[in-house]
Amino acid sequence: MNSESSLMLFSVRDFVFAMEIGSLLEVAQINAGSLSSDDGGPFRYRLNFRGKDIPVLDMAECSGIMPTPIEGFLHLLVVEMNSNPFALLIDKILEVAKEGGVVYRLPAMLRSERNRYIKAIYRLHDRISFFIDPGSLLKDEEVAILRAS
Repeated sequence: MNSESSLMLFSVRDFVFAMEIGSLLEVAQINAGSLSSDDGGPFRYRLNFRGKDIPVLDMAECSGIMPTPIEGFLHLLVVEMNSNPFALLIDKILEVAKEGGVVYRLPAMLRSERNRYIKAIYRLHDRISFFIDPGSLLKDEEVAILRAS
């Protein structure tokens, strides 16, 4: 994480996450009916994003908590990995942080398959967030399917 980077802070239940703004393609609010099921695929949902069918990852599920209810309006962050877009389903955008905070690297001994996408702990204005790498959210089989689409 570059100390001069702008970060998007967002929430998923009681957790706060941060990612570099440069990782974002778009922030979107959509009607739940816009999502379709990914029958037989590794992703729970898919979305038609600007004419391209992209997978949707539920950040709540990725965090090991109850999946987000698919109802009403949903908040998405569209990111990409190797020029392949996918969306993250979140609860809400909190702020864009342009000033530096304190970064604590996540020690290797605390890493697991479940939290592999968390790169550091970020503290700004007494708020703690998990700094994530969106591309690391995907499992190997999901990366292969994303590349093939």
